[in-house]
Amino acid sequence: MLNLKRTSLILAAIVTVGTAGAAFANIQNSSNDSVVVAQSQNRGRKGEGKFKRLNLTEDQKAQMQQIRESARAQMQEILTPEQLEKLEAAKASGQKKRGVFRSLNLTDAQKAEMKKVKESRKAQFEAILTDEQKAQLQEMKQNRQNRRRSSR
Repeated sequence: MLNLKRTSLILAAIVTVGTAGAAFANIQNSSNDSVVVAQSQNRGRKGEGKFKRLNLTEDQKAQMQQIRESARAQMQEILTPEQLEKLEAAKASGQKKRGVFRSLNLTDAQKAEMKKVKESRKAQFEAILTDEQKAQLQEMKQNRQNRRRSSR
């Protein structure tokens, strides 16, 4: 009898917590919709993101967009159709990029190819920067590393 009461109480608590959690998730999702929209709009802007503070010219922004699109196409060629499908579903659900790529279970060969594409993209980005912009980018990287170290 005591075990039945205890089990009933535990089940009632689980249902209550689950229901409250689902309601909170719905509230949180609806309140974050505007944030997600704003973030996705910011990602779509040419030359924005970490390069925003570099005061890129319109020509540099256009070149960066072209480099991004080329790298994205190269990366998509590396992935299997199943991985591409999983990637698109994860993007649509708002998952973080790092977690998404981990979930794709890339082979060592795919990882090596992805790394080559990323390194090429980085080199191409830096090639279109002026010496002053490169120095500013280096300073930004150093500041970011210092913040990470101090937060540990």
